[in-house]
Amino acid sequence: MTTGILLGLSLLAVFFFPWPFAAVLAIAASLSEPLIAFAVGVFADAVYYSIHAARVPYFTVGGALVSIVIVFVRSRLKSSPVR
Repeated sequence: MTTGILLGLSLLAVFFFPWPFAAVLAIAASLSEPLIAFAVGVFADAVYYSIHAARVPYFTVGGALVSIVIVFVRSRLKSSPVR
């Protein structure tokens, strides 16, 4: 339930707030489901990407990098002896 709420808020933040706020919400939601950051990046590029402005979809690339980092962080936290 919390993951869905954070996903909805981060997708709405793409429209109503500056990108750093949407990025923080996407990272917070990614702690429970790693692909949310990638999904928010794809969504932001689908909404705001202009082919003449840049050749690389930066939000998608950033979301993919955050998702990869979160996967490794979660695996380390789950295997940690201290809980």
